[in-house]
Amino acid sequence: MRRARLILLAGCVLYSAWMIAPLLGSQLSPLYSYVSETGSVGQPNAQFFRATDLLAGTAFVVAAALAHRAARPVPTLALVALVGLFVLGAATMCDALMPLSCTPTADAACAAREAAGQVPLTHVGHAVSSGIAGFGGVVAVLAWGLWRRRSSGFDGARLPLGMGVAYLLATAWTLAAMLEPALYLGLAQRSQVLTLTLWLVLLATSPQARRPRDQQLRAQPPAEPPRADRGTPRSPRRSAAAAAPSRPDRHDG
Repeated sequence: MRRARLILLAGCVLYSAWMIAPLLGSQLSPLYSYVSETGSVGQPNAQFFRATDLLAGTAFVVAAALAHRAARPVPTLALVALVGLFVLGAATMCDALMPLSCTPTADAACAAREAAGQVPLTHVGHAVSSGIAGFGGVVAVLAWGLWRRRSSGFDGARLPLGMGVAYLLATAWTLAAMLEPALYLGLAQRSQVLTLTLWLVLLATSPQARRPRDQQLRAQPPAEPPRADRGTPRSPRRSAAAAAPSRPDRHDG
């Protein structure tokens, strides 16, 4: 489990590379642009941001697989949360492999071509994979919350719980801003990605939940039955008779 936590933390660092985009020459508006537009064709250091997304997604997938292997048997809700993390990682990898050909939020001509369907299919694929990544994050957060509530409560995990709620609210804001860009789409999505990243960091560093007693008993190997004597069972009377000294036979003279 320790390796899974360390890999998850490494993935969170890579997933946060967009925060240094302004330092690397990006002119995209943080209020209105998509985070993934930093990896669009023609953007400064686009290959760097694609590589960090690809590595981050890989780290999430590996962390989910290692956690599942280390925690077996895995409760159902915890398994659903790990599946959500796996989906998030796989979809993030797809995002990196299908970059946008232009920046629709910053380039009016690009937005017009996108609306007319005159952009490569990678735009559609990117939109689908981004939606799947968000769905995976929501599944992971909700399933983890239900699992902690049913297992050991939120003792030692109140910060991840609060950050998970913040992520769900930021996701709702992002969906609303996609319908109405005046709601600051860029800021909404950056809040969504940031809260998800912080939730993953807190999740990787929070104490491990205790299993309920009934699950602990089921996880323990069954006690071995007492071994029976290999010999044929004897009655107490026969045993006593066998232990008594034998008398010499008397022969009548």
